[in-house]
Amino acid sequence: MPSLRFGALVFGALALGVGAGAAAILLVGDGGSPAPATRRAQAQPASGPRLRVSGVDVASGETTGVGSFGAKPVVLVVWASWCRACTAQVEPLKAFTAKHEDTPLLAVDTQEDAEAAQSFLARTGLDIPTIADPDGRLAAKAGVRELPTTFFLTSDHRVASVWEGPAQPGRLRAGLALASSG
Repeated sequence: MPSLRFGALVFGALALGVGAGAAAILLVGDGGSPAPATRRAQAQPASGPRLRVSGVDVASGETTGVGSFGAKPVVLVVWASWCRACTAQVEPLKAFTAKHEDTPLLAVDTQEDAEAAQSFLARTGLDIPTIADPDGRLAAKAGVRELPTTFFLTSDHRVASVWEGPAQPGRLRAGLALASSG
């Protein structure tokens, strides 16, 4: 009986190996030509999906959003005043906006109301258009998993790069360079 079990085990392992090899060739290709998935990916834009975010600016009361900036790359920051990591991004954002005055910067203050967003802007000295997102819908729609999250959008407002966590000046410059080239 042990030899029968051993034979079945060897046969099963062999069948599993052949199946895995066939799956790898189908998914990756055989080296002679790109796999079908690779060909389809080349037809897609170099940048990611368009990100459409709009709402009422907590300071001016006027409607603003990514589309308000025309055909320019946009930096979109999603944060909250209660988020410690978000406050760590304030100084790098101030330095970035001072050096890149022509680059639109938009913020979404998520999971709190317009009053909390206004207070955060006043306390930090930031003067950027900010949309309140009290129920978190805008953040969820954008796919935010962590605060703060910074999106670097191309001139047609496609996602060129995303940074989760506080973005320091070098990361902000690199993200803008990707967005500008896309």
